Amino acid sequence: MTNSTVLLPRAYSFSLMFFLTCIALALCGCGVGVFAEKVQVQISINIDPENPGEDLPFTVVGVLIDENGNIMGNKKVSLEQLESDDSEGEYKFLAVTTTDIDGAYSFFRPAASPPEYLRVRYNGNSQFDGTVSEIIKGHISKEPKVKTGVIPSVAKSSTKVIAKVSPANPSPGQTVSIDGQLIGENGAPLPEKKVICEASDRAGIRSDFAILGISNTNEKGYFKFTASGGSTTTFIQVRFPGDDEYDESISDLIMVL
Repeated sequence: MTNSTVLLPRAYSFSLMFFLTCIALALCGCGVGVFAEKVQVQISINIDPENPGEDLPFTVVGVLIDENGNIMGNKKVSLEQLESDDSEGEYKFLAVTTTDIDGAYSFFRPAASPPEYLRVRYNGNSQFDGTVSEIIKGHISKEPKVKTGVIPSVAKSSTKVIAKVSPANPSPGQTVSIDGQLIGENGAPLPEKKVICEASDRAGIRSDFAILGISNTNEKGYFKFTASGGSTTTFIQVRFPGDDEYDESISDLIMVL
């Protein structure tokens, strides 16, 4: 009777201490996962040349770094177009690219690009916060334009981009040709129009398409690009961004191994 009276409190005390220790360890482990803060990042933006005026081609450049100044390579950033310099205004996605080993990125804007304000966005991930650059002017005239009256809106003509790959069934990694034609709503070819060849490793996500090349259609509306496949399936499309007379149009997706 004496033995059972002594052993019972000791066993109970040990069990209680073990239970409380397990709870403390569980709480500490969960706390690290729940309360871990993401690393802050920042992205710079500049244009080259500094003042492209209204009709010069230029390049949007910058660098992505974290809060400690470490460069962030191999990160996807996207170029966005705004109608004004209001950061809360509506924006239009233009292109996506990946930062290089030095954390740098670049986007080419042709002479035919419209008056625009631009910014670059990094969406972030599980480790890094997202961020947006400052807003810069693209083809914006320094001189304010005087409105002389109301300009009536003009309906744009529809367009169609037809594109195909050659050879039709390429081997993995094989260089292929992307040939096609840009036509108007009446089937007439559209010459001297800018078309953009874009690629992505997955279909259906517009923001993932990166620019492979930019070209102008010839006198019969034809264009041609070359591309090389990789280790995974690549989805390619050709886009006509539209202009003052014609609506934007995008070709069907082309799969290249």
